[in-house]
Amino acid sequence: MATSAIPNIDPSVKHVGVSKLRDLNASKLKEQTDETLVIQENDTPLAVLLSYKRFQQIREEFNALIGMIELLADEKERKGIIAAFEDIKNGRVRSLAEVEADLEKI
Repeated sequence: MATSAIPNIDPSVKHVGVSKLRDLNASKLKEQTDETLVIQENDTPLAVLLSYKRFQQIREEFNALIGMIELLADEKERKGIIAAFEDIKNGRVRSLAEVEADLEKI
């Protein structure tokens, strides 16, 4: 897998030593829900601790990305998306209100 040349700078990520784990209990974990902890030993990352809410967000983003990859991998779907962008680019679009009005006539 290729790595990005642009570093991911996230102010919520905090690098801490392994000894920080001893201090964590349920109440302290609740306090740190906004932070992602990179647990490291001798400057070597060992594990990542993040809130369940953040984990769910990452999971949803990952699933959306996989869905988009699957969509773009399908030639028929990909051609349909390209055609839709061409329609938008060339002004061949109608508003939702116009479509709904036409449907009411049926």
